[in-house]
Amino acid sequence: MAGRKPKPPQDRRSVVARIRLTPDEQRAIQKRAVEAGVTFATYVRDTALGRRPRAKPATTATLDDALYELGRIANNLAQLQVATGDDTYGPWVTYVGKDMIERLAERNDLAGVLRRNLDAINGVGHLINGIARRANMGREIEEGERDEALTILKEMLEPLRKAIVRTAKGLPAEEPSPEPGTEGDDAL
Repeated sequence: MAGRKPKPPQDRRSVVARIRLTPDEQRAIQKRAVEAGVTFATYVRDTALGRRPRAKPATTATLDDALYELGRIANNLAQLQVATGDDTYGPWVTYVGKDMIERLAERNDLAGVLRRNLDAINGVGHLINGIARRANMGREIEEGERDEALTILKEMLEPLRKAIVRTAKGLPAEEPSPEPGTEGDDAL
């Protein structure tokens, strides 16, 4: 996956401006930045230049968050492969770090599926990160723990995979929920 095209030198933010703030001022600005949905630096820069800070659209932010977390998971899987010498992680590095990220990039139409699954993506990211951290410290990772983590990863990725497949077929990203009263004989 190719990276973003570099900005021309005159458009790069290369100057660092330091300002002194009281802790209360810093908290107040940080609170406003969070409310605006932007970083502290973006908030300060935009307001200093007389612009109203504008957050990324929620769909773009969700997509960015999901892609970032999937990239971290792929990186941790690659670390696990190196630290343990276990080639079981290799196909997962490719699947998560290349296949899933490439298929999800620029797919704002999948933002709803990603938003609903972002907590699960983060959760499995923490799980894989913890295992990678232990492996990087030279601790042994048991096969059962590895298999359980990879099973959880597979289950977490399944709704994303299904959404990609469904939209490739021209279907909605998710199956529509059944209409009330049409669930069958067991409906209340």
